[in-house]
Amino acid sequence: DKQDDININQNQLITLSPGTPMDNNIIEKKLAEGSYGAVFRVKNKDTKQLRAMKKIVAKSTRDPNKEKEIVNEIEMLKSLDHPNILKVFEFYNTKEGYYIITELCQGGELFQRIVDNGYFSEEHAAYIMYQLLASVFYCHNLNIIHRDLKPENILIESDENGFLNIKVIDFGTAKIFDKNKSEKKVIGSAYYIAPEVFQQKYNEKCDVWSCGVIMYILLCGKPPFYGDDDEIVKKISIGTYDIKSDIWTKISSSAIELIKKMLDMNPMSRISAQKALNDKWFKKFKIREKFTNISINKMKEIMENIKNYKPNNKLQQAALALLVHNNLHLPEVKDIIKVFKTIDVDNDCRITKEELSVAYLKLYNLPDSEAEVEEIFKNIDNDNNGYIEYEEYIRATIDKSKLLNDDVLKYTFKYFDKDNSGEITTDEIAKALFNGNDKKMSEKLTRDLLNEIDSNANASIDYNEFKSMMAKLLK
Repeated sequence: DKQDDININQNQLITLSPGTPMDNNIIEKKLAEGSYGAVFRVKNKDTKQLRAMKKIVAKSTRDPNKEKEIVNEIEMLKSLDHPNILKVFEFYNTKEGYYIITELCQGGELFQRIVDNGYFSEEHAAYIMYQLLASVFYCHNLNIIHRDLKPENILIESDENGFLNIKVIDFGTAKIFDKNKSEKKVIGSAYYIAPEVFQQKYNEKCDVWSCGVIMYILLCGKPPFYGDDDEIVKKISIGTYDIKSDIWTKISSSAIELIKKMLDMNPMSRISAQKALNDKWFKKFKIREKFTNISINKMKEIMENIKNYKPNNKLQQAALALLVHNNLHLPEVKDIIKVFKTIDVDNDCRITKEELSVAYLKLYNLPDSEAEVEEIFKNIDNDNNGYIEYEEYIRATIDKSKLLNDDVLKYTFKYFDKDNSGEITTDEIAKALFNGNDKKMSEKLTRDLLNEIDSNANASIDYNEFKSMMAKLLK
């Protein structure tokens, strides 16, 4: 099937939306305002889902550097697929400025929670830090440096009896780095900047330093380096900080040791995000187990969904990708994530064939599962990169009946029906699925798709035909 030559991933599906955000969303409340613009809580007109809308002020009054940042943030967020990194749904470029529609994290900023609480217990701090380091390791594995990690750029998605689930935001100053080169541009917020950044010679380890500062603040309620900007720079360049006052006598030696490893002045010997995740401090509180605690029966049920997942065609596959991307808030996704993290032993947020084989061996005592694993990867690894990634995994395992209600299906149909004609045309299919491929090939693939779906043979797909195609996911 030539359609198998076409890759489907979330980056491909998040494109510039036509019109304005008010065509699809209703503003409910202003959440924050700054010199760049404002953030609003909005409700999607079709799905009734609550989201956040970030508005960046009009180009004529906007700092050109801020415009570069917002474009950079959109491109970065589109490409990142991690449960602790904010998801972007839509973006618009209008006369009034840029608008980004993202997940809504109703718990606000981690910064405000620190202000309210003063400091956290070690166990609650470890729960936050594990998620933060997991997202940083994921980025570093993709050669991305965040460069501005701070509590203001960490949002609280939910609070489960003091255990906060977080999302990292603001990738405006993030950068793809070359491991053989040093970065020079001084970027970040003074309290959290690593000493080597001031020396204009740094790499991804600058993010680990910022994580060390955040962990310090979580445990004692104040930053390790403080004062006005000049004082902070001076203190950071010396690298001395308080770990002897009364509050630190109540904090474990393993916590203090991890802080020291992250606030190592020498980036060469500073611990990596990956190694920090395996530190004894997290093991002490069994933090990984908190994210992978699921019954064997539930795990088997979800694994059966993986085995049974067989998409019919690329349009159905793309529509399902969009449905899942917009419905990661559903309650059943929590269990799916636990299974994903159980299989993903090295915490890089992608499952290898070896990791899946090990999971099969543990669950079913199947030492020889190579053929089955190969078949699963063929059906699930939509972008053919040799890994099952976070959203690919959820597409295969989620209960499709939870997604296929009329409101959500209409929203998905409208994504492909760019001109709002009530029909998805051959051009719209070609642009959505086969953009960048050979024109003759894309025309042939589009015709093949239409022949499968277009029941009334009018060279387009109406909503009923689209709905019928998606209903086949339940069979």
